[in-house]
Amino acid sequence: MNAVRSLLCTVTIVSASSFALADSPDDEAQIRAIATSWESAWNAHDMKALVALVTADADFVNVGGKHWKGREQIEAEHTLRLSQFQESTSTTQLVTVQFLKPDIALVPVNWGMVGDKDPNGSARKPREGVFTWIVTKQSGSWQIRAAQNTNVSNLPPPAPRK
Repeated sequence: MNAVRSLLCTVTIVSASSFALADSPDDEAQIRAIATSWESAWNAHDMKALVALVTADADFVNVGGKHWKGREQIEAEHTLRLSQFQESTSTTQLVTVQFLKPDIALVPVNWGMVGDKDPNGSARKPREGVFTWIVTKQSGSWQIRAAQNTNVSNLPPPAPRK
């Protein structure tokens, strides 16, 4: 029972301290709205709306490990790959917000996707992944400053050690 109380106290303290870093109670809602807007822009295949969610100097690492720098390159690279994703639908599954400072938050976003294709045009199986975003608040507005996108691996777990 003491272990449960200790765990609950720890979770409460971490949650409270994370929220206490927010400038206002609205900050978390505004950050979560970025994930909703990202999903909407992706599903509309609107790369202009998508990159409006990132800072002008954003860093973006795609699921293939390609590093794109700045809003202009992020838009160009997404647009270049649009034929692979023209029929795709993305769903946001879970958004977690942890304030690191009043104007900076770490935001893991779990997503699922169906309908996309490999570069050769063959259909992909539905997949899942996780974005790790660093979002910043500038002039009262939250935007994505850095994004790392990773496919969740479908590899089997490692064999037990003998």
